[in-house]
Amino acid sequence: MSIFVCGINHKTAPLALREKVIFVNDKLVLYLQDLLQQEQIQEAVLLSTCNRSELYCEADNAEKVMQWFCRQQLVATQTLLPHLYIHQDQEAIEHIMCVASGLDSMVLGESEILGQMKNAFSESCAAGSVGTLFNRLFQQVFSVAKEIRHATAIGACPVSISSAAVNFIKENYREELKTATCLLVGSGDAARLTLRHLKNLTPKKILIASRNAEQTKFLTQDDNVDALPLEKISTALLETDIIISATGSLVPVITKSMLLQRARPLFIVDIAVPRDVEEAVAEIPRIQLFSIDDLKVSIQKNLQGREHAAKKAREMITQKIQDFMLFLHSHRTTSMAIRAYRKHIEDVCQNELVKSMRKLKRGDNAEQVLANFALAMTNKLLHAPSVQLRQASAEGRFEILALAQQLLAIPLPEAPSV
Repeated sequence: MSIFVCGINHKTAPLALREKVIFVNDKLVLYLQDLLQQEQIQEAVLLSTCNRSELYCEADNAEKVMQWFCRQQLVATQTLLPHLYIHQDQEAIEHIMCVASGLDSMVLGESEILGQMKNAFSESCAAGSVGTLFNRLFQQVFSVAKEIRHATAIGACPVSISSAAVNFIKENYREELKTATCLLVGSGDAARLTLRHLKNLTPKKILIASRNAEQTKFLTQDDNVDALPLEKISTALLETDIIISATGSLVPVITKSMLLQRARPLFIVDIAVPRDVEEAVAEIPRIQLFSIDDLKVSIQKNLQGREHAAKKAREMITQKIQDFMLFLHSHRTTSMAIRAYRKHIEDVCQNELVKSMRKLKRGDNAEQVLANFALAMTNKLLHAPSVQLRQASAEGRFEILALAQQLLAIPLPEAPSV
């Protein structure tokens, strides 16, 4: 068995593909249940964010892992495969640690991914897809991510997709921000973080459109922030100057037909994956539409000085990988020994059972057959350990006796007094 990572991210796949390759949160338990029904997969965690969809699992076959991943998507396998990556064991562990630490993010060092990974791990635990190995692995992953954040400057002046979107507006919006009306679509984590940064631009007014009235009410406590139901967004679309959209919808919430009557310029930043704004909206004159992938240049401008911190973080990860690989070797050796011992017991039992069944068929006394079966099992299972214990005692290796007591969970009689 090996540890595998299989997935796509912002480095390997364009937005048009990423928005089709997702693990819907409402179906997470079903995905994990299906994974565990595959004979070759033992443990699993699924992570799906705006910039990556990844499967972390313990399995015996990379090909089977990739096949399962592809089967879950609404994309032809031949289209998906060129963008898919798969890492095994040490490379897989390194990848997971880098992801959790923000080193593999579009925004280098961003901290949101750690929370997203912790949520994915918790949900997988609740679904029963996490065992001893992955529990140990992810505790180590979370530990190193925390150490990196405290020991390096990777998280200094925190940057996120939400803050990058607001910075992008600040750098590229050509009109006066203080007289602009901004529409924020969504009320989830990304939208809440976006709102915090958007307030720093001090626009004239901020509108929030969402299906969740309770969350929206919480977000509109400031004087210049108003709320409206998502189904009434059409009017707001005609009056607003800037839109940032960050919902979790699987289908567009803003379409071309909703904006055809608009005459004024409109600046839209869509940071949702799948996209909230229909791609055809960009065809309308005087409307500028930007996606999450358009933020990359702006993000890079704000990452000066993080490269040194990233180098130090990778050095820390290298050491943690070595530590975990030692545990992994021990874990696998122990598992192999237990499986081999169990198979030995099962083989001995099966052989004696065949003999006993043969005796019963020829009419031997059932009680005597059972007694002989029990005696034969006792003798065969105790023969090798008894020989080894006697030899250890004769050689003065008395620590073996103490170990036997611990392994067999039996009290040893006290030595007779001399």
